[in-house]
Amino acid sequence: MDSEVTSDTTAQAYDVRSPTGETLLSRRRLTTTLGVGVYNLLDAPMGDPHAAELSFRARLRYDADYGVAGGEVDPGNANALTPGLSQGLVDLMYGYVEGRRFLHGWLGFKLGRQYVTDSLGWWSFDGGEVNLTTPVFVKAEAYGGLEQRGGLPLSSSRFESDGIWRGNRSSYDPTLYPQYQPATIAPAFGAAVESTGVNWLHGRLSYRRVYDTGGSNTSEFGNGLYTPVVYSGTRISSDRLGYALDLNIKDYGGLRGGVVYDFYDNEVSQLYGTLEGYLGKRVTVSADYDYYMPTFDADSIWNFFAGEPMNDLGLRTNWDVTDRISVAGGGHVRIYDVATSPINGAPYPNYSPTFDIFPGNGHPFDEGGNLSARYHSGATLVTLRGAGNFGDAGDRVGADVAAQHVFETRYVASVRTGLWQWQDNLRPDRDATSYNYVLGLGYRFAPRAQATFEWEHDMNRLVGQRLRLMLWLSVAVGK
Repeated sequence: MDSEVTSDTTAQAYDVRSPTGETLLSRRRLTTTLGVGVYNLLDAPMGDPHAAELSFRARLRYDADYGVAGGEVDPGNANALTPGLSQGLVDLMYGYVEGRRFLHGWLGFKLGRQYVTDSLGWWSFDGGEVNLTTPVFVKAEAYGGLEQRGGLPLSSSRFESDGIWRGNRSSYDPTLYPQYQPATIAPAFGAAVESTGVNWLHGRLSYRRVYDTGGSNTSEFGNGLYTPVVYSGTRISSDRLGYALDLNIKDYGGLRGGVVYDFYDNEVSQLYGTLEGYLGKRVTVSADYDYYMPTFDADSIWNFFAGEPMNDLGLRTNWDVTDRISVAGGGHVRIYDVATSPINGAPYPNYSPTFDIFPGNGHPFDEGGNLSARYHSGATLVTLRGAGNFGDAGDRVGADVAAQHVFETRYVASVRTGLWQWQDNLRPDRDATSYNYVLGLGYRFAPRAQATFEWEHDMNRLVGQRLRLMLWLSVAVGK
């Protein structure tokens, strides 16, 4: 049996002040993760790549903010309460038992809290997953359980669909913040088929459905006279199908792409593709396209409003000038769609406007570009980055440079400085130029253990002077 224990700790202490000097937010944050791994739990022959394998992995996270006032998390203090805010959130990032190559290499499984990463996005659930790997380059997978949701024990809201403000309101008065929905279990299941055993081609077809259960407040705002109306029952939260393809031809280039169809909205919610070309051993050029239509949890009020997609086009290149110097750059355009015709091809019923509610679109777009360079030589790393984004609503442009050097393999010194300017055409009084610098010192106790201290100073005419001290302690112990 082999075991491993890892831990990362980050501490932050800072105040966010208004331009006139008052402290708006006081933050004293501590984030710690603890990970464990136990491998080779079966007595398998040494060095046999076909032997069955059993392991256990888990990681726990503690995310606390000691600057949060008690009234902000007290349901009895309606004037100061911020629903969903926590002084010390503990969540289990993952924790599962995994088996591989059982039944002569055919069967694999996972049991516990786990991640699924594919064309449908980064997702987490509590349950089981089983997969069959055939000798004909096909792998089939099925899983089911409960989606990880905020407000439930040891859980985070990071992986649930957008559009719902949800959490633990067991101690809330029913008339207090009815738009803050109660967290309940969310049954889910999914399946996938993907290629395997071919190193230059990979495709994966995925399907996943998630259900909402329990009560949902249909009155977004309380009137103080009546208890909010609650809808209860099992109903769809999300229902999607996705496919992703990754093709790589050595010495020539590659092709990646994918599509996601949302059955609840009855439309394609994502479409993306990347074409890469390898111009010799040191130059890579790429062309990207990304279509994105926002989608939401089926309980969300945002499904009532019209949503329009964005189309992103980009060109990128990377040039490894030498073994130590590399240069990268690119340009991009974002094209917007807006509603310019009646819904379903017909005017709204019983409505005769005296003005044109569907003006010409013109497909407004934003554009931008970036350029970066990197120098790496032994213990020294220097990076330079510049970027600009421009559009009808405003501009943002700037550059920063960073350097790091390790002395005697243990002492780390770093510096970063940047100058950025932005312009908001909707709020001209918010235009500003911002300058910052960061100074850091660190000490490496071991190859995977380091303490780092940073001083950051930001300044612009809107917020004046902002200072931040940061201390990181990263320790990994393996056996």
